[in-house]
Amino acid sequence: MKLVGEGAEARIYESKLWGEKVLIKKRIKKNYRVKELDDKIRRERTKKEARILSSLFISGVNCPELRFCDPDDFSIFFTFINGRLARSLKLEKDFFKKTGKQLALMHESGVVHGDFTTSNLIVSKGNVYVIDFGLSEFSSVLEEQATDLLLFKKSVDAKGFKAFAGAYSKIKKNASSVVKKMNEIEKRGRYVARKMV
Repeated sequence: MKLVGEGAEARIYESKLWGEKVLIKKRIKKNYRVKELDDKIRRERTKKEARILSSLFISGVNCPELRFCDPDDFSIFFTFINGRLARSLKLEKDFFKKTGKQLALMHESGVVHGDFTTSNLIVSKGNVYVIDFGLSEFSSVLEEQATDLLLFKKSVDAKGFKAFAGAYSKIKKNASSVVKKMNEIEKRGRYVARKMV
């Protein structure tokens, strides 16, 4: 088992499962929390992320496929996607269209990502894959869907976001409401920032 990544909530290991290359996401112990509470939180989050991965894969979203979940070890095993993070690439219009489609499929499946940026998108063999569902929720709340759009908008240029939004709108049923809510949230953020200066 080889450590290949580490974040605030989990460590990612590369390993083999039944002869297949997989990644293992193991949630890290938080010493500032009481052990029983920490165990409960990590166990619940592990189970929820596994359910989300499974649900999205079945719904046709390009994401890793769940292979195994061990809530008592706070670990999920999922397929390895051989590609490059979008944040390290020169992004073309085709990427934005494909990404818009993926987020629309997620939202139509009743899941919000929570950290939808180019850091959580992998480009592999001409396809776009969504990764890292640690902050994801089962939700169809307009504000949470709009926040996914806004996070992506802040991570790309205006031309790219326009292509993304166009593709998103072709699949997402109430896309105009989501975009309208995104604009409201964005204005709210600017207003707060101006007041703080």
